[in-house]
Amino acid sequence: MGGKPWQSKFKAKHICKLQRIYSQLYYSKFGYVQLRQLTPAMLDDMFQKMFEKGLSQSLVRYSQRILSVALEAARKYRYIENNPARDIITKFGKQGKTPDPYTVAQMQQLMANVVGTEWEMLVMLGGMYGLRISEILGMRWLNVDLENEVFGVVEQLPFRVPAGTTTITEMAPTKSNDRVLPITGEARLFFERQLMLQKRQKELASLSGGTYYDNNLVVAKPNGAPFRRESVSSDFGQLIRRLDLPHIRFHDLRHTAATNMHQLTGDFYTAGEILGHTLKGIGISLGISTNLEAVTAQYVDVRLERKQSSGGLSQGPSPKFRLTKRSGK
Repeated sequence: MGGKPWQSKFKAKHICKLQRIYSQLYYSKFGYVQLRQLTPAMLDDMFQKMFEKGLSQSLVRYSQRILSVALEAARKYRYIENNPARDIITKFGKQGKTPDPYTVAQMQQLMANVVGTEWEMLVMLGGMYGLRISEILGMRWLNVDLENEVFGVVEQLPFRVPAGTTTITEMAPTKSNDRVLPITGEARLFFERQLMLQKRQKELASLSGGTYYDNNLVVAKPNGAPFRRESVSSDFGQLIRRLDLPHIRFHDLRHTAATNMHQLTGDFYTAGEILGHTLKGIGISLGISTNLEAVTAQYVDVRLERKQSSGGLSQGPSPKFRLTKRSGK
């Protein structure tokens, strides 16, 4: 078609690579699925597997485009009613509008559906405290003080934990400043249930002769091994789809927490402290301003208000609680 020789070679190389990918990932998992049985969830799962195999985002996106074009042709010829590739929740890069954060009512609906499941602790820490997914997955019980009702966010799960990892020997530093957060009466119930659940999981592993990997993690698999952030992000998308809630990514729970904290309290400064945001970061999360001077002005106003009402700056968390970082278990 008049293309340059190197372009033909480039396309042929990628087509061959994609053929191998589909045979390894798609057919090995689903078998030969009829077109009418193909669902967006199946495609999302395949794209996630491609990411986990270390394929570049551009190649996965190229794969999505090929599928979308092919399925759209099938729809036009009436082999299928809808194009499932158009309804996937996988996002590529930063294109597209960031989903709106959940309202308080929507968060209550989400929490009501996940209480008593493996998702309740994840959603509580993400939606109520605005913790990043890696901070949640890297939180250890040694940094939780139920007696003094505080917990520390001082480390996070390392980036790209290999599939099949059972033991974490070293955590990564948090993306933002370390912080100590209060455990509210409502949140305490979640922590206590999680402790009881993990105690029971250890007992079951012992009775069955199985192995329990005690990484001291607050959120872990039933055998104590760490979750992978990529898997949690993908599974969260499927959860939201099943619950028929508006699409958001797990990270959008952080934006939800920031927005709801600010709307419920009006305290711009404290919302930033809890999320561990920079001044500019909290301004962007709340949709206030991307201008650092404007954000700083609001920060100063709140600090002055707090100082005048309390007679001085707050003294911070109790010195009895000591944040701990260590590389071993």
